[in-house]
Amino acid sequence: MVKVLQQYLDVCQRAQQRWMAAQADYLRHFYPRALDDVPFNHQQINQRLEDTLQSGAAMMQVSADINHELLVLGERWVGSQQKQWLQYLDKTPRALAPCFMPLDAGLSGCMIASRASRQIHHFASTQLSTAPLNAVRGAQRVYRRSMK
Repeated sequence: MVKVLQQYLDVCQRAQQRWMAAQADYLRHFYPRALDDVPFNHQQINQRLEDTLQSGAAMMQVSADINHELLVLGERWVGSQQKQWLQYLDKTPRALAPCFMPLDAGLSGCMIASRASRQIHHFASTQLSTAPLNAVRGAQRVYRRSMK
């Protein structure tokens, strides 16, 4: 259990560092430092907008990665509990095995459901974090075509 807590603390520490870096990047793009940084032409405005959206997508990705790492850690813990349970089951008399089947099936089902939900969540969050950026790029393409 001490190892699991240390891994949890390590994940939280890495997450905090990545979160702070993503926030700093976002704020650097969102709030210009000086009036000299105010964009005046379409290219500068487009670049500022894309940089801000890219930073926002990075913040969402950091959040998704943190959740992903915590889900993996939870799966590892449940997996270790399942291994301990199977070792205990090997030592119990065979006559009692049917009594423990629901618990064994529950642990196995929990692992399968956890892996599936983690993979679905990770895919969805990575795709959704880039949706605003892709929308702006699409609008830029349409705008450029209309200007020709």
